Amino acid sequence: MSQKQMTRAETIEALVLRDGPNCFHPDCGKEFKNEVDITFDHWIPQSKGGTWDIENLRLMHKRCNAIKGDRMPNEDGTLPVLYRELNSSERRAVKHAQRPEVCTKCNSGRSLSEEDVCEFCGSGPMPKTFPQWKKMRSSDCDHDLFWCWACALGFYERPPAILDVLNSSELDE
Repeated sequence: MSQKQMTRAETIEALVLRDGPNCFHPDCGKEFKNEVDITFDHWIPQSKGGTWDIENLRLMHKRCNAIKGDRMPNEDGTLPVLYRELNSSERRAVKHAQRPEVCTKCNSGRSLSEEDVCEFCGSGPMPKTFPQWKKMRSSDCDHDLFWCWACALGFYERPPAILDVLNSSELDE
């Protein structure tokens, strides 16, 4: 007997007798709170050739029916995985989870000079573009006028750079 020949209440009663009083969605299975929450799901979607025959109808919550959509059920009664795009917080969580371990020897390339390679982890210098002070090797630096990595880290005593600016402006006068 098709659903069109039965009332809504008769159809619900027949489906409850056949499938039980719970939502038929494979991931739900909860009881219905009231009759308003009950929807008829076409187990084989109408868009894929399903009909209104009672053999093709299942009772589902409105939300569960919307989640199922027009997916064809698998042979074992499960639904195919619904792939969706991750939201921004989920993408951020994935990005942070994939962070590599930081090399303690070279600080993941941050402590390496331009041509150096870490013996421990094999990484090259990072970032790919260097600040001006890091482009000069310590052995090439006069530690007075120019800045190398050793000057920047304070290994060499240097007067503050502002003094050079102030002294040069006094000379111009």
